[in-house]
Amino acid sequence: MPELGSVTWPPAPIRTERLVLREPEARDRAALIELLASPEVGAFVGGPQPREELERALPEEPRRRWGLFVVDLDGAMIGQVTLTKNTGHLRQAAGRAELGYLFLPRAWGHGYAAEACEAALGWFADALPGEPVVLATQTANVRSVRLAAKLGFTEAERFEEWGAEQWMGVWNG
Repeated sequence: MPELGSVTWPPAPIRTERLVLREPEARDRAALIELLASPEVGAFVGGPQPREELERALPEEPRRRWGLFVVDLDGAMIGQVTLTKNTGHLRQAAGRAELGYLFLPRAWGHGYAAEACEAALGWFADALPGEPVVLATQTANVRSVRLAAKLGFTEAERFEEWGAEQWMGVWNG
């Protein structure tokens, strides 16, 4: 169950200076395939997924997925931010809210990930005051570790998972 307690989903779109965080729409399908098939994006998350499989598997109309925000820049998807709980993919995060993010390589280096994650964490802090959030990334993903620190995550532990050293941070709002 990925839901976060009594929080209503989806929230109204969240607007920042440059971005909109919103639910996925049919128009996002091509960008989502590009995101998940990207070798650069997949480098630290288990590798890219085969484009042909994504083309077959992803529905034309997206299903509502609790905790998933599409990050929209000028009407186009450039990435996604997730805030979920109890996904079961990582023992260290069990029972805690977890932040995740993926952005298209062309969106890297412009501060969009920080802006989108700050907005999502702000929404989360308003919805569930005082609830901590965890974030895990490979220590080799230096940009992600740096972003986590910029967002206010503090290192909680390091551990080995999926054949690589992982960094886990905690955010307390």
